[in-house]
Amino acid sequence: MSKDIMTLGVFAHANAGKTTISEQLLVHTDVKKNTGRVDYGNTTTDNLKVEKERGISVRASLVTIPLKDRTIQLIDTPGHVDFSAEVERAISVLDGAILVVSGVEGIEPQTQVIWNILKERNVPTLIFINKMDRLGADYDRTLKELQEKLDPRILPRVRVIKGEDGLLYEDVHPVKIIEEIADIDEGVLDKYVNNEQISVDWLESRIKRLSQGANAFYVYGGSALLDEGIKRLINGIEEYLPVSRGNKNDEFSGYVYTVKRDAGVRELYVKVLAGSLSNREEILNGNGSLEKIRTMSKIDGFSKVKVDEISTGDIGIITGIDAKCGDIIGNTSIDFNPIMFVNPLFQTTVRSERPEDVIKLVEVLSVLSDEDPQLQPMFNKQTGEITIKLMGLLQGEIVKNQIEERFGLRVVLSDPIIVHKETPIRVGIGTANYTRVSGVSFETKPLPRGSGLVYHSKFSTDYLFPKYQKQVERLVYQYAKQGLFGWEVTDAEISLVDGKCDNVGSDPSHFNVAVPVALMRSFKDANMQLLEPVMSYEITSPKEYFKPLFSLASNHGVSYDNIEKSESKVKIRGIAPLRELMDLPATVTRLSSGTGTIIQKPNGYVEYKGDKILEKRYIGPDPRNESTFLMEIGASGDNLDAKRRK
Repeated sequence: MSKDIMTLGVFAHANAGKTTISEQLLVHTDVKKNTGRVDYGNTTTDNLKVEKERGISVRASLVTIPLKDRTIQLIDTPGHVDFSAEVERAISVLDGAILVVSGVEGIEPQTQVIWNILKERNVPTLIFINKMDRLGADYDRTLKELQEKLDPRILPRVRVIKGEDGLLYEDVHPVKIIEEIADIDEGVLDKYVNNEQISVDWLESRIKRLSQGANAFYVYGGSALLDEGIKRLINGIEEYLPVSRGNKNDEFSGYVYTVKRDAGVRELYVKVLAGSLSNREEILNGNGSLEKIRTMSKIDGFSKVKVDEISTGDIGIITGIDAKCGDIIGNTSIDFNPIMFVNPLFQTTVRSERPEDVIKLVEVLSVLSDEDPQLQPMFNKQTGEITIKLMGLLQGEIVKNQIEERFGLRVVLSDPIIVHKETPIRVGIGTANYTRVSGVSFETKPLPRGSGLVYHSKFSTDYLFPKYQKQVERLVYQYAKQGLFGWEVTDAEISLVDGKCDNVGSDPSHFNVAVPVALMRSFKDANMQLLEPVMSYEITSPKEYFKPLFSLASNHGVSYDNIEKSESKVKIRGIAPLRELMDLPATVTRLSSGTGTIIQKPNGYVEYKGDKILEKRYIGPDPRNESTFLMEIGASGDNLDAKRRK
């Protein structure tokens, strides 16, 4: 009889202890004998050389553990904000989650970011307050902070007390939190207000249902390093987190949540959303074409084993299929929307130390971007310049390290610049014909901040055939990556509103000209404006340094959410452009004699108000300059807008 499957993610701000918790789960379920330590570089889930050396998680790792009548597919994710793309991809495939919070530091920036996404996705989540053995750890204070800052439905299932001889545990009887449960569950509320008898078994069943439905979130605590509180956490996983649901008899549908290269073989990690898939079976790939599975594996413990079939809830590793991160393979009509919240903040130039290695470097970056699409490498054939996008400078160091260790290339990363975006101010129209029989017309209009880029075809396929419509859509997304200022276009709706083609006279090459020219004309008519990233920040320091730190923040163009003062400390919270915060951490440390800290996280994009418009060098043939563009792609200037000139 097959076991139930649960995909469980472990999340935390960097250094809160999530990898150590993963190690303890492996030992408690007899997958391994001894726990590894992050500081010793011998943990199971941190298996890359750079992870072992630096003591940080860079990529999400998958292991499986047996837990009574179920198999847990455990995903250990990076905690540093620079690797948020890995977190983004993992969250989309979860049945449940463990959020680890330090009992010393409490809620940190990445804690808040992860919680918001888990809550948005309605992921059933348990919280573990870690490091309770450390000086300054306070369970009750951290619990109160969780309830006030994250969600009042966060409730304790255990209390952790620091005794003279170690940690003491007091299981919280459900009757002790019945008032809080009544605020969440109407059935409990009815019995409570009517003074009806509530049995412990009945109440426990309601608690279980609340947790598995992501309507209540239960808290455990202890010390992962000392193996304190882990057994209670495991009991919580068994009782309060759900297994995968789905019909194994449905048509197969799978989500590619990550891509890895193993010994040169391209492996797709696929969460099965519905149905089942057999080895050597033909399925629709990411491009909508039929392809045959070459090999199929699953993770058993931390080893890869060949299998003949994967089914609903499984994470399978398959080869032979052309698909990328974020693709649905098989039945694409399934109701599934992966989470997307990561936007790289920096762009940097990558240069090989040996000029003759340029082409090889392009190939290497293609491999790395296959594994992490957020890198978005771009190669300017005219100048030989190669750029990539990053969440932060630490990620740049890791990318450099991987290029050198995995591929043997010596590279230099230089000239990091902040990634800007651009958006239309008003509705713009752009039309272009190439030859008398082929042409398109676009409408570009602004959308609210955070909407991203949306494309629609409002034009009938009777007049512009489906094969050309698909080509138009692909080209729009391609050329919208570089707008009038050279930056990606966002918060815009681009619509195909007119067009034409001919059975005999039209050719796909015509639209390779007409689409980018018409698109840029619509951008010019829409009067694009530049956007820049902003960060929310929190400066904390002893009270005596308030005045110089407040003055510092004021000089960095910030807006204030609030200033919080206690007897000994002060916190300044606000929002500021990323460009103003680049040197702020070092200055905070200097002005506070090393006692102050600053934490910051991305907070979207706003209209750029700097003195100088920052334009990015255009990579590839540039349709903003139509005559040069036509020459670069080998097109005839006489055919552009041919009908209009008649």
